Amino acid sequence: MDETLKVFHRVLSIGGISIFAKRNWDSTIWLAFQSFNVFVGFFCFIFTTGFVVTNTSDVLIFIKGACIWATGVIMTISLAMCLAFRSNFRKFLEEMLFVDRLLDIPLIRHVVADEEGSKSIELKNLVNNTQIKLFKYTKILLRCYVFCVYFVATLYLCSPIYEMLIRHDKSLRLLAFDMWFPWDLENLYVYIATFIYHVYAGYLCCVAYPGLQSMIILLVGQKIRHLRVLTFILLNLDELVMETLKENQEQWHACCTDILLQCVDHYVNLKNFSNRLNKICRPFYLTLILVAIILVCMCSVKIAKSDKLSLDTMKYYTHELCFILVVLMFCLLGQQVENECEKLDIAVTEKWYIFNRHHKLNVRIFKMATGQKMPIYIFGTITLSLPTFTWFIKTGMSFFTLVMSVIED
Repeated sequence: MDETLKVFHRVLSIGGISIFAKRNWDSTIWLAFQSFNVFVGFFCFIFTTGFVVTNTSDVLIFIKGACIWATGVIMTISLAMCLAFRSNFRKFLEEMLFVDRLLDIPLIRHVVADEEGSKSIELKNLVNNTQIKLFKYTKILLRCYVFCVYFVATLYLCSPIYEMLIRHDKSLRLLAFDMWFPWDLENLYVYIATFIYHVYAGYLCCVAYPGLQSMIILLVGQKIRHLRVLTFILLNLDELVMETLKENQEQWHACCTDILLQCVDHYVNLKNFSNRLNKICRPFYLTLILVAIILVCMCSVKIAKSDKLSLDTMKYYTHELCFILVVLMFCLLGQQVENECEKLDIAVTEKWYIFNRHHKLNVRIFKMATGQKMPIYIFGTITLSLPTFTWFIKTGMSFFTLVMSVIED
Protein backbone atom coordinates (compact mmCIF):
# COMPACT_ATOMS: atom_id res chain seq x y z
CA MET A 1 0.00 0.00 0.00
CA ASP A 2 2.71 2.51 0.98
CA GLU A 3 4.78 1.55 -2.07
CA THR A 4 1.86 2.29 -4.39
CA LEU A 5 1.26 5.68 -2.79
CA LYS A 6 4.97 6.48 -3.18
CA VAL A 7 4.81 5.63 -6.89
CA PHE A 8 1.82 7.93 -7.32
CA HIS A 9 3.64 10.70 -5.47
CA ARG A 10 6.77 10.31 -7.60
CA VAL A 11 4.78 10.57 -10.84
CA LEU A 12 2.44 13.40 -9.83
CA SER A 13 5.12 15.44 -8.06
CA ILE A 14 6.89 15.91 -11.42
CA GLY A 15 3.94 18.11 -12.36
CA GLY A 16 3.82 19.81 -8.96
CA ILE A 17 0.80 17.77 -7.83
CA SER A 18 1.60 17.00 -4.19
CA ILE A 19 -1.66 15.53 -2.87
CA PHE A 20 0.01 12.15 -2.22
CA ALA A 21 2.76 13.72 -0.08
CA LYS A 22 2.73 12.71 3.58
CA ARG A 23 3.81 16.16 4.81
CA ASN A 24 3.57 19.75 3.55
CA TRP A 25 1.38 18.77 0.62
CA ASP A 26 -0.20 22.26 0.56
CA SER A 27 3.00 24.28 0.84
CA THR A 28 3.44 27.48 -1.19
CA ILE A 29 6.32 25.99 -3.18
CA TRP A 30 4.24 23.04 -4.36
CA LEU A 31 1.33 25.37 -5.18
CA ALA A 32 3.58 27.71 -7.20
CA PHE A 33 5.09 24.81 -9.17
CA GLN A 34 1.67 23.30 -9.86
CA SER A 35 0.31 26.71 -10.95
CA PHE A 36 3.26 27.14 -13.31
CA ASN A 37 2.47 23.80 -14.99
CA VAL A 38 -1.18 24.77 -15.38
CA PHE A 39 0.09 28.00 -16.97
CA VAL A 40 2.22 25.95 -19.41
CA GLY A 41 -0.77 23.71 -20.22
CA PHE A 42 -3.02 26.72 -20.80
CA PHE A 43 -0.61 28.23 -23.33
CA CYS A 44 -0.29 24.81 -24.97
CA PHE A 45 -4.06 24.89 -25.50
CA ILE A 46 -3.87 28.42 -26.97
CA PHE A 47 -1.00 27.56 -29.34
CA THR A 48 -2.62 24.33 -30.59
CA THR A 49 -5.96 26.08 -31.06
CA GLY A 50 -4.22 28.83 -33.02
CA PHE A 51 -2.60 26.27 -35.31
CA VAL A 52 -5.91 24.52 -36.02
CA VAL A 53 -7.72 27.81 -36.71
CA THR A 54 -5.01 29.13 -39.04
CA ASN A 55 -4.87 25.92 -41.09
CA THR A 56 -8.54 25.22 -41.79
CA SER A 57 -7.93 25.58 -45.54
CA ASP A 58 -5.49 22.63 -45.69
CA VAL A 59 -7.35 19.51 -44.57
CA LEU A 60 -4.33 17.25 -43.95
CA ILE A 61 -2.43 19.86 -41.93
CA PHE A 62 -5.65 20.66 -40.07
CA ILE A 63 -6.04 16.96 -39.18
CA LYS A 64 -2.46 16.76 -37.85
CA GLY A 65 -3.05 19.83 -35.73
CA ALA A 66 -6.38 18.51 -34.46
CA CYS A 67 -4.64 15.40 -33.04
CA ILE A 68 -2.30 17.58 -30.99
CA TRP A 69 -5.13 19.94 -30.03
CA ALA A 70 -7.21 17.05 -28.66
CA THR A 71 -4.29 15.83 -26.58
CA GLY A 72 -3.61 19.34 -25.28
CA VAL A 73 -7.23 19.80 -24.22
CA ILE A 74 -7.16 16.72 -21.96
CA MET A 75 -3.75 17.65 -20.55
CA THR A 76 -4.86 21.19 -19.72
CA ILE A 77 -8.12 20.04 -18.13
CA SER A 78 -6.29 17.37 -16.09
CA LEU A 79 -3.75 19.85 -14.74
CA ALA A 80 -6.44 22.46 -14.06
CA MET A 81 -8.63 19.93 -12.23
CA CYS A 82 -5.76 18.85 -9.99
CA LEU A 83 -5.16 22.51 -9.09
CA ALA A 84 -8.78 23.63 -8.71
CA PHE A 85 -9.85 20.59 -6.68
CA ARG A 86 -6.57 19.86 -4.90
CA SER A 87 -8.22 20.08 -1.45
CA ASN A 88 -11.11 17.85 -2.54
CA PHE A 89 -8.79 15.20 -3.98
CA ARG A 90 -6.68 15.28 -0.81
CA LYS A 91 -9.84 14.65 1.25
CA PHE A 92 -10.77 11.77 -1.05
CA LEU A 93 -7.33 10.22 -0.52
CA GLU A 94 -7.54 10.64 3.27
CA GLU A 95 -11.05 9.21 3.22
CA MET A 96 -10.50 6.15 1.03
CA LEU A 97 -6.80 5.44 0.43
CA PHE A 98 -4.60 6.50 3.34
CA VAL A 99 -6.69 4.36 5.71
CA ASP A 100 -8.93 1.35 5.09
CA ARG A 101 -12.45 2.60 5.81
CA LEU A 102 -13.83 -0.93 5.78
CA LEU A 103 -12.35 -1.20 9.27
CA ASP A 104 -14.91 1.41 10.36
CA ILE A 105 -17.46 -1.42 10.28
CA PRO A 106 -17.42 -3.05 13.77
CA LEU A 107 -18.04 -6.53 12.32
CA ILE A 108 -14.95 -6.31 10.10
CA ARG A 109 -12.81 -5.03 12.98
CA HIS A 110 -13.96 -8.03 15.01
CA VAL A 111 -13.36 -10.47 12.14
CA VAL A 112 -9.85 -9.11 11.48
CA ALA A 113 -8.97 -9.54 15.17
CA ASP A 114 -10.67 -12.96 15.57
CA GLU A 115 -10.25 -15.59 12.81
CA GLU A 116 -12.62 -18.23 14.25
CA GLY A 117 -15.20 -19.54 11.79
CA SER A 118 -14.96 -20.33 8.08
CA LYS A 119 -17.04 -17.37 6.91
CA SER A 120 -15.17 -15.00 9.22
CA ILE A 121 -11.85 -16.16 7.79
CA GLU A 122 -13.26 -15.83 4.27
CA LEU A 123 -14.42 -12.28 5.01
CA LYS A 124 -11.04 -11.36 6.50
CA ASN A 125 -9.23 -12.72 3.44
CA LEU A 126 -11.62 -10.84 1.15
CA VAL A 127 -10.92 -7.54 2.93
CA ASN A 128 -7.14 -8.00 2.96
CA ASN A 129 -6.69 -9.58 -0.49
CA THR A 130 -8.86 -7.08 -2.34
CA GLN A 131 -6.88 -4.22 -0.78
CA ILE A 132 -3.55 -5.78 -1.76
CA LYS A 133 -4.68 -6.59 -5.32
CA LEU A 134 -6.21 -3.16 -5.89
CA PHE A 135 -3.03 -1.32 -4.94
CA LYS A 136 -0.79 -3.81 -6.72
CA TYR A 137 -2.59 -3.72 -10.07
CA THR A 138 -3.15 0.04 -9.96
CA LYS A 139 0.59 0.53 -9.44
CA ILE A 140 1.30 -1.71 -12.46
CA LEU A 141 -1.30 0.19 -14.50
CA LEU A 142 0.27 3.53 -13.58
CA ARG A 143 3.76 2.39 -14.59
CA CYS A 144 2.54 0.92 -17.90
CA TYR A 145 0.49 4.02 -18.61
CA VAL A 146 3.45 6.33 -17.93
CA PHE A 147 5.61 4.21 -20.25
CA CYS A 148 3.02 4.31 -23.07
CA VAL A 149 2.54 8.09 -22.89
CA TYR A 150 6.31 8.56 -22.58
CA PHE A 151 6.77 6.40 -25.69
CA VAL A 152 4.23 8.41 -27.71
CA ALA A 153 5.75 11.73 -26.60
CA THR A 154 9.23 10.48 -27.52
CA LEU A 155 8.03 9.45 -31.00
CA TYR A 156 6.65 12.94 -31.57
CA LEU A 157 9.89 14.54 -30.31
CA CYS A 158 12.22 12.28 -32.29
CA SER A 159 10.35 12.60 -35.58
CA PRO A 160 11.31 16.27 -36.32
CA ILE A 161 14.89 15.72 -35.13
CA TYR A 162 15.20 12.76 -37.51
CA GLU A 163 13.72 14.77 -40.40
CA MET A 164 16.17 17.63 -39.86
CA LEU A 165 19.15 15.26 -39.65
CA ILE A 166 18.41 13.47 -42.93
CA ARG A 167 17.69 16.69 -44.86
CA HIS A 168 20.92 18.49 -43.84
CA ASP A 169 19.16 21.84 -44.05
CA LYS A 170 20.39 24.16 -41.29
CA SER A 171 17.58 26.63 -41.92
CA LEU A 172 14.89 23.95 -41.34
CA ARG A 173 12.83 24.59 -38.19
CA LEU A 174 10.65 21.57 -37.46
CA LEU A 175 8.81 21.21 -34.14
CA ALA A 176 7.55 18.17 -32.29
CA PHE A 177 3.93 19.29 -32.04
CA ASP A 178 1.86 21.36 -34.45
CA MET A 179 1.43 24.72 -32.72
CA TRP A 180 1.04 28.32 -33.82
CA PHE A 181 3.39 30.84 -32.19
CA PRO A 182 3.25 34.64 -32.32
CA TRP A 183 7.02 34.79 -32.87
CA ASP A 184 9.41 33.85 -35.68
CA LEU A 185 11.55 30.70 -35.42
CA GLU A 186 14.32 31.79 -37.82
CA ASN A 187 16.54 32.77 -34.91
CA LEU A 188 18.26 29.60 -33.67
CA TYR A 189 18.03 30.53 -30.00
CA VAL A 190 14.32 31.29 -30.27
CA TYR A 191 13.84 27.96 -32.04
CA ILE A 192 15.76 26.05 -29.32
CA ALA A 193 13.75 27.73 -26.56
CA THR A 194 10.51 26.88 -28.38
CA PHE A 195 11.59 23.26 -28.87
CA ILE A 196 12.44 23.01 -25.15
CA TYR A 197 8.92 24.25 -24.42
CA HIS A 198 7.64 21.45 -26.68
CA VAL A 199 9.70 18.89 -24.78
CA TYR A 200 8.45 20.15 -21.41
CA ALA A 201 4.80 20.22 -22.55
CA GLY A 202 5.14 16.75 -24.09
CA TYR A 203 6.51 15.16 -20.96
CA LEU A 204 4.01 17.08 -18.83
CA CYS A 205 1.44 14.84 -20.57
CA CYS A 206 3.29 11.88 -19.05
CA VAL A 207 2.25 13.22 -15.65
CA ALA A 208 -1.19 14.71 -16.35
CA TYR A 209 -2.64 11.72 -18.20
CA PRO A 210 -1.52 8.72 -16.10
CA GLY A 211 -1.51 10.58 -12.78
CA LEU A 212 -5.07 11.92 -12.65
CA GLN A 213 -6.68 9.01 -14.48
CA SER A 214 -4.93 6.32 -12.40
CA MET A 215 -5.89 8.18 -9.22
CA ILE A 216 -9.55 8.20 -10.28
CA ILE A 217 -9.30 4.50 -11.11
CA LEU A 218 -7.83 3.81 -7.66
CA LEU A 219 -10.62 5.76 -5.92
CA VAL A 220 -13.38 4.10 -7.94
CA GLY A 221 -11.66 0.74 -7.41
CA GLN A 222 -11.95 1.28 -3.66
CA LYS A 223 -15.68 1.91 -4.11
CA ILE A 224 -16.02 -1.37 -6.03
CA ARG A 225 -14.08 -3.16 -3.28
CA HIS A 226 -16.38 -1.80 -0.57
CA LEU A 227 -19.49 -2.83 -2.51
CA ARG A 228 -18.09 -6.33 -2.92
CA VAL A 229 -17.41 -6.69 0.81
CA LEU A 230 -20.88 -5.40 1.73
CA THR A 231 -22.41 -7.93 -0.68
CA PHE A 232 -20.48 -10.77 0.95
CA ILE A 233 -21.61 -9.72 4.43
CA LEU A 234 -25.28 -9.59 3.43
CA LEU A 235 -25.15 -12.93 1.60
CA ASN A 236 -23.60 -14.63 4.65
CA LEU A 237 -25.13 -12.52 7.42
CA ASP A 238 -26.70 -15.41 9.34
CA GLU A 239 -23.54 -17.52 9.37
CA LEU A 240 -21.28 -14.60 10.30
CA VAL A 241 -23.54 -13.77 13.24
CA MET A 242 -23.57 -17.38 14.43
CA GLU A 243 -19.76 -17.47 14.31
CA THR A 244 -19.60 -14.14 16.15
CA LEU A 245 -22.06 -15.03 18.91
CA LYS A 246 -20.79 -18.59 19.39
CA GLU A 247 -22.83 -19.79 22.39
CA ASN A 248 -25.13 -16.74 22.80
CA GLN A 249 -27.54 -17.73 20.07
CA GLU A 250 -30.55 -16.08 21.78
CA GLN A 251 -29.17 -12.71 20.61
CA TRP A 252 -29.07 -13.87 17.00
CA HIS A 253 -31.89 -11.63 15.62
CA ALA A 254 -30.68 -8.52 17.43
CA CYS A 255 -27.10 -9.05 16.23
CA CYS A 256 -28.22 -9.60 12.64
CA THR A 257 -30.15 -6.34 12.71
CA ASP A 258 -27.21 -4.51 14.26
CA ILE A 259 -24.82 -5.71 11.54
CA LEU A 260 -27.36 -4.84 8.85
CA LEU A 261 -27.52 -1.30 10.23
CA GLN A 262 -23.72 -1.16 10.16
CA CYS A 263 -23.87 -2.00 6.45
CA VAL A 264 -26.56 0.64 5.90
CA ASP A 265 -24.43 3.33 7.57
CA HIS A 266 -21.38 2.33 5.54
CA TYR A 267 -23.37 2.28 2.30
CA VAL A 268 -24.69 5.80 2.97
CA ASN A 269 -21.14 7.07 3.55
CA LEU A 270 -19.95 5.26 0.42
CA LYS A 271 -22.74 6.74 -1.69
CA ASN A 272 -21.94 10.20 -0.34
CA PHE A 273 -18.30 9.72 -1.35
CA SER A 274 -19.36 8.46 -4.79
CA ASN A 275 -21.60 11.46 -5.41
CA ARG A 276 -18.89 13.95 -4.43
CA LEU A 277 -16.28 12.25 -6.61
CA ASN A 278 -18.65 11.97 -9.56
CA LYS A 279 -19.63 15.65 -9.29
CA ILE A 280 -15.99 16.70 -9.74
CA CYS A 281 -15.04 14.12 -12.39
CA ARG A 282 -18.17 14.27 -14.56
CA PRO A 283 -16.92 17.16 -16.80
CA PHE A 284 -13.63 15.30 -17.21
CA TYR A 285 -15.39 12.08 -18.30
CA LEU A 286 -17.51 13.97 -20.84
CA THR A 287 -14.56 15.92 -22.25
CA LEU A 288 -12.42 12.78 -22.45
CA ILE A 289 -14.97 10.86 -24.51
CA LEU A 290 -15.84 13.73 -26.86
CA VAL A 291 -12.20 14.68 -27.45
CA ALA A 292 -11.27 11.01 -27.87
CA ILE A 293 -13.88 10.70 -30.65
CA ILE A 294 -12.22 13.60 -32.48
CA LEU A 295 -8.72 12.24 -31.96
CA VAL A 296 -9.56 8.68 -33.03
CA CYS A 297 -11.21 10.02 -36.17
CA MET A 298 -8.33 12.35 -37.04
CA CYS A 299 -5.64 9.76 -36.37
CA SER A 300 -7.52 7.23 -38.51
CA VAL A 301 -7.76 9.74 -41.38
CA LYS A 302 -4.07 10.60 -41.08
CA ILE A 303 -3.12 6.90 -41.13
CA ALA A 304 -5.38 6.26 -44.12
CA LYS A 305 -3.80 9.08 -46.13
CA SER A 306 -0.14 8.34 -45.20
CA ASP A 307 2.51 5.70 -45.72
CA LYS A 308 1.35 2.96 -43.34
CA LEU A 309 4.84 1.91 -42.14
CA SER A 310 6.64 5.25 -41.93
CA LEU A 311 8.05 6.55 -38.64
CA ASP A 312 5.73 9.54 -38.76
CA THR A 313 2.67 7.30 -39.12
CA MET A 314 3.70 5.04 -36.24
CA LYS A 315 3.08 7.77 -33.71
CA TYR A 316 -0.52 8.08 -34.90
CA TYR A 317 -1.08 4.32 -34.50
CA THR A 318 0.16 4.50 -30.91
CA HIS A 319 -1.66 7.74 -30.16
CA GLU A 320 -5.01 6.40 -31.32
CA LEU A 321 -4.60 3.06 -29.56
CA CYS A 322 -3.77 4.78 -26.26
CA PHE A 323 -6.93 6.91 -26.36
CA ILE A 324 -9.14 3.94 -27.25
CA LEU A 325 -7.70 1.96 -24.34
CA VAL A 326 -8.21 4.89 -21.94
CA VAL A 327 -11.90 5.21 -22.86
CA LEU A 328 -12.31 1.42 -22.66
CA MET A 329 -10.66 1.39 -19.23
CA PHE A 330 -13.06 3.98 -17.81
CA CYS A 331 -16.10 2.34 -19.41
CA LEU A 332 -15.11 -1.04 -17.94
CA LEU A 333 -14.71 0.64 -14.55
CA GLY A 334 -18.16 2.19 -14.76
CA GLN A 335 -19.66 -1.12 -15.88
CA GLN A 336 -18.05 -2.90 -12.92
CA VAL A 337 -19.58 -0.35 -10.53
CA GLU A 338 -23.01 -1.03 -12.04
CA ASN A 339 -22.50 -4.80 -11.76
CA GLU A 340 -21.44 -4.61 -8.09
CA CYS A 341 -24.40 -2.35 -7.26
CA GLU A 342 -26.72 -4.86 -8.92
CA LYS A 343 -25.24 -7.72 -6.88
CA LEU A 344 -25.60 -5.74 -3.66
CA ASP A 345 -29.21 -4.88 -4.49
CA ILE A 346 -29.98 -8.59 -4.92
CA ALA A 347 -28.03 -9.58 -1.79
CA VAL A 348 -30.08 -7.26 0.45
CA THR A 349 -33.21 -9.41 0.12
CA GLU A 350 -31.47 -12.77 -0.35
CA LYS A 351 -32.51 -14.30 3.03
CA TRP A 352 -35.16 -11.86 4.26
CA TYR A 353 -37.59 -14.66 5.23
CA ILE A 354 -35.43 -16.06 8.08
CA PHE A 355 -35.43 -12.80 10.08
CA ASN A 356 -37.95 -11.19 12.42
CA ARG A 357 -40.32 -8.31 11.66
CA HIS A 358 -37.99 -5.55 12.91
CA HIS A 359 -35.16 -6.81 10.70
CA LYS A 360 -37.43 -7.06 7.65
CA LEU A 361 -38.37 -3.39 8.06
CA ASN A 362 -34.70 -2.41 7.94
CA VAL A 363 -34.25 -4.67 4.90
CA ARG A 364 -36.98 -2.77 3.05
CA ILE A 365 -35.35 0.56 3.91
CA PHE A 366 -31.94 -0.70 2.75
CA LYS A 367 -33.55 -2.06 -0.43
CA MET A 368 -34.85 1.41 -1.28
CA ALA A 369 -31.34 2.85 -0.84
CA THR A 370 -29.55 0.21 -2.93
CA GLY A 371 -32.21 0.47 -5.65
CA GLN A 372 -30.81 3.89 -6.65
CA LYS A 373 -27.33 2.36 -7.19
CA MET A 374 -24.16 4.45 -7.80
CA PRO A 375 -23.85 4.93 -11.58
CA ILE A 376 -21.01 7.10 -12.91
CA TYR A 377 -22.86 9.71 -14.93
CA ILE A 378 -21.09 11.63 -17.69
CA PHE A 379 -23.99 13.66 -19.08
CA GLY A 380 -27.65 13.66 -18.17
CA THR A 381 -28.62 10.01 -17.74
CA ILE A 382 -25.70 8.68 -19.83
CA THR A 383 -23.36 6.55 -17.73
CA LEU A 384 -19.87 5.15 -18.11
CA SER A 385 -20.51 1.60 -19.26
CA LEU A 386 -19.77 -0.84 -22.07
CA PRO A 387 -22.73 0.42 -24.18
CA THR A 388 -21.16 3.89 -23.93
CA PHE A 389 -17.89 2.50 -25.27
CA THR A 390 -19.76 0.87 -28.17
CA TRP A 391 -21.36 4.24 -28.92
CA PHE A 392 -17.91 5.87 -28.76
CA ILE A 393 -16.45 3.48 -31.35
CA LYS A 394 -19.47 3.75 -33.68
CA THR A 395 -19.48 7.55 -33.50
CA GLY A 396 -15.73 7.74 -34.12
CA MET A 397 -15.98 5.51 -37.19
CA SER A 398 -18.99 7.44 -38.52
CA PHE A 399 -17.05 10.66 -38.11
CA PHE A 400 -14.09 9.04 -39.89
CA THR A 401 -16.27 7.99 -42.84
CA LEU A 402 -17.68 11.51 -43.10
CA VAL A 403 -14.26 13.18 -43.09
CA MET A 404 -12.85 10.71 -45.64
CA SER A 405 -15.77 11.32 -48.01
CA VAL A 406 -15.24 15.11 -47.72
CA ILE A 407 -11.51 14.73 -48.47
CA GLU A 408 -12.14 12.47 -51.49
CA ASP A 409 -14.75 14.85 -52.90
